[in-house]
Amino acid sequence: LAIYLGLTGLYLAILRLLSPGERDQPSRPLIPIILLAWLACSGALMTTAPAGESHDIFDYLFRGRMMVEYQANPLAEVPDSYRTKPYIRYVAWQKYVDTYGPVWEMSSAGVAKGVRHIATGLGWWVDDDGGCPDSPAACRLLIMYLTGYRLLAVGLAGVSGGLIWSVVRRNRPSWGALALAGWLLNPMMLISSAVGGHNDMGMLMLVLLSWWLLQRGQLFLACLAIALAAHVKLIALIWLPACAFWIIWRYGWARGVKVGVASAVGALGLSWLLYLPFDGWQTLPRMLHERTLFLANSFWLIFKTTLINAWDWERARAHQWSVGLSGWLFVGGMLMTLLRMFNLRVKTAQTTASAFSPEEADRKLWHALTVVSWLYLLVGSFWFQHWYILWTLAPGVLCLERRFIRVVLPWMAYGALSANVAMNFLQATVFKTAPPMVNYIAAVAMIWGPTTIALLISVKAGWKGVMSHTRSPGEKHHPN
Repeated sequence: LAIYLGLTGLYLAILRLLSPGERDQPSRPLIPIILLAWLACSGALMTTAPAGESHDIFDYLFRGRMMVEYQANPLAEVPDSYRTKPYIRYVAWQKYVDTYGPVWEMSSAGVAKGVRHIATGLGWWVDDDGGCPDSPAACRLLIMYLTGYRLLAVGLAGVSGGLIWSVVRRNRPSWGALALAGWLLNPMMLISSAVGGHNDMGMLMLVLLSWWLLQRGQLFLACLAIALAAHVKLIALIWLPACAFWIIWRYGWARGVKVGVASAVGALGLSWLLYLPFDGWQTLPRMLHERTLFLANSFWLIFKTTLINAWDWERARAHQWSVGLSGWLFVGGMLMTLLRMFNLRVKTAQTTASAFSPEEADRKLWHALTVVSWLYLLVGSFWFQHWYILWTLAPGVLCLERRFIRVVLPWMAYGALSANVAMNFLQATVFKTAPPMVNYIAAVAMIWGPTTIALLISVKAGWKGVMSHTRSPGEKHHPN
């Protein structure tokens, strides 16, 4: 916890030092320093074992081997069907199909093929007659697989950083270095990529590519990029309504509808082709059903437990309400928020690309995407894991000129990382005999406690600034 606190303090200091304030010149000499710091941190973290960060990377490598070594379909077959194969002991989701899309499965198969090719060339390949930790050779091969998935995640994080820098510097050159550092040097991003090797990096890279294309007026390609991101993880679709509202707000209803229809047709055709090697769309119902079977680290788990224990609801009914209500509240809240932000009802034919400055259009989009991300994590997510904070980080670093975001984002990462490590300890010690509800409440409080405190302090400081400015009208007011 102290290490995480120190990293958070260092990250806050970096954001403060790189904040350009009233300077309007790009800080290009800083870019190589930021990149070197990111590579050094990533290299150091890649020497550590996944341990308590997440076991997802073990699921990735086993399912990658299922495709390459056993010609299996991870969207239709479960790891439990291969119980005698190496590395099965490390798989967390042994009796469930994979919850990811074909773009990720193809990427995972590519990593597995690459590892086999390199290991064979080095003479390190071992057949299925041994496993780790029984065979040192199998353990060495396991490390190669982990390194392959980590390198993929770190590389995708770097590409995402390049997209973020390009997006921000297009209309705000002086903020490019801050945005790049805000992404690459965030403790959550570093740990999730270089330790956990999470496939969120692939989804977010495609999502950021979509926003990069939107900024440049390539609307159809931007929508296809989001469709591709959804074929890594379906959660990418939470940003689609905000992008659609922004397109209509900036370009008008006629062009918005035209782009929407063309994108829907193109995305469906692309989806059909991507799922074709994996038995088609018939694999989706089981995956979607299994994804809603569990609740974790969220208010909705507390809500479900309360319905069962305090009000004697049936477990199945309480679960259905918890999952369904979270989704409907998010959708309703998102639509009301977007309608209020974009106010489409009063837009007329004057709503064209020339009606708004590029910087104003950018600011509107990044703000909407950030709000949607936060709303989903707070309301719509009945299953929460610490690396989900990356979903708020990606749009958040695009609008770091807002002091509020610069303050709150680091503490969101700190709360999620701290809860992950602290709850592992507490459940094995202090809370070992405690009722489950105690664990649920403690987890949610630890995740969101630092963010809430930072939010209150930021609001209080902002209010004091407003009052001070009101008392001293002759004093120059800083935009931040």
